[in-house]
Amino acid sequence: MTARSTQVIIVGAGATGLALAGELALAGVSCQVIERRAARTRDSRANCLHARSMETLDLRGQAAAYTDVGTPISTLPLGLEGTGVDLRRLDSDFPYVLNIRAHRVEDLLEAWATRLGAEVVRSAAVLGVEQDEEEVRVTVAGPDGRRVERAAYVVGCDGSRSTVREAVGLAFPGAGAATGAPGDQDAGAGADTDAVPVPGSVIVADVRLTGLPADEAYGGLTDAGMAFAFPFDDGTCRVVLYDYGRTPARRPADEPVTLEEIRAGLARSTGRTDLDPRDLGWSARFSGTSRQAPAYRMGRVFLAGRAALAHVPVGAQDLDSGLADAINLGWKLAATLHGWAPNRLLDSYHDERHPAGRDVLARTARQFWINAARTTRHRLLRWLAYRVVVPLPPVQSRLAGAYSGLSAGYPPAGKRAHPLAGTRLPRGTLTLPGGSRTRLYDLFADGRFVLLDHDFHAERYGGLPRHVRTVPYLSCDRRRWPAAVLVRPDGYIAWAHDEADAALRAPMAHQAVQSWCSSVISRTG
Repeated sequence: MTARSTQVIIVGAGATGLALAGELALAGVSCQVIERRAARTRDSRANCLHARSMETLDLRGQAAAYTDVGTPISTLPLGLEGTGVDLRRLDSDFPYVLNIRAHRVEDLLEAWATRLGAEVVRSAAVLGVEQDEEEVRVTVAGPDGRRVERAAYVVGCDGSRSTVREAVGLAFPGAGAATGAPGDQDAGAGADTDAVPVPGSVIVADVRLTGLPADEAYGGLTDAGMAFAFPFDDGTCRVVLYDYGRTPARRPADEPVTLEEIRAGLARSTGRTDLDPRDLGWSARFSGTSRQAPAYRMGRVFLAGRAALAHVPVGAQDLDSGLADAINLGWKLAATLHGWAPNRLLDSYHDERHPAGRDVLARTARQFWINAARTTRHRLLRWLAYRVVVPLPPVQSRLAGAYSGLSAGYPPAGKRAHPLAGTRLPRGTLTLPGGSRTRLYDLFADGRFVLLDHDFHAERYGGLPRHVRTVPYLSCDRRRWPAAVLVRPDGYIAWAHDEADAALRAPMAHQAVQSWCSSVISRTG
């Protein structure tokens, strides 16, 4: 056996793993992505990026590459035909959900990550993971035989049947309709209370449909099932079909999906016979199981993406959860490896992302429960919810913020934290000394902390770490913008203060920097 050393090993070259690799490489961390597949497939059930994911890509200067190959959809369908969430009300540069095939997302992420220095190794299957206080050892089988890779940390981004998760003994409790496929059975005792069983079979397929707009998503449901359709830029669309009458036990996961099955299922699930599916491309059937790992960290091993969270595909949030995990974990691993991480920074990954995952499970469970109403009373409640409550402007705003990810935040540090602490950085433009202007999101391409100060003078701070970028500014076009704001590399506000006196504000800002960036050796003047 041969041995190689790297700082972080990532198992799984899907969107989550590749995004994490890019974040680590950007921060100067050596990382290797191990992928069992010889080449990327053109198939994936995931196909949407919500506004927060687009903002995350925008932080790194990458968003334009995705909008060039995706289809923006302004209304997210909820189920009942004609009902949805109007995303145009979002206070974001991306007031839509971008429909884009996952393999295109992966292509772009891999190009970015490898350009920065990340290594992707394919045709390599992980056989085992062992760890101690000093390192993690990953046994890998490839074309040249077995080898052991060593790293300071390992992150499992290897999907809902994660080898990494199983190797460290983490459960994956949840509930779902069994398909007979390995790993899809219910977890039994201890199942997550927010998980929701999916009646019948779930089909995902790329087809052409008639009778639907080419630039808007569609949702429809009947007592027999429900269906969603999201258009791609080539005239095809992604159909997600829930057919309550076709039980998974009668449809094994590996049985090919047929056009006739889709046609009949659409008619039963929407009440429409004019959709006429044709030109069947990629397709798959699955159980739609909802699960969540009880811990996202076990010592030096972490879980991200579908290895940590799997949910029924309503709300189009599959890609988004994984990308949010990646950008949250990336800078924290880098900070630890570079020696400036404060205590418990790595633990904060679980503390922040596990509750966020539970929110996704709860939201998808509520939507599915409403859509799959089985009694007269529940169907009446569904009608009232979709026809009376959902159209209300305050409800629309709340739903848009929740599904897009813009309203998601993390617990602020301290009992007297600023109201903005823990929230996502909003869009905005700064006027800088000298009169030039810059977008807030253009300040994070290098992945550092950013300290925005209305009247910054370095001598007041006594020197700041190199991994904190200081930006003095004259004004911001956001209303009630704080005088000083410290923003994390993932675009969430770590600290803010309204103190107008710069001399009084500087010591508080310096203390905030130290609390987030401790153990600092290298400083700027």
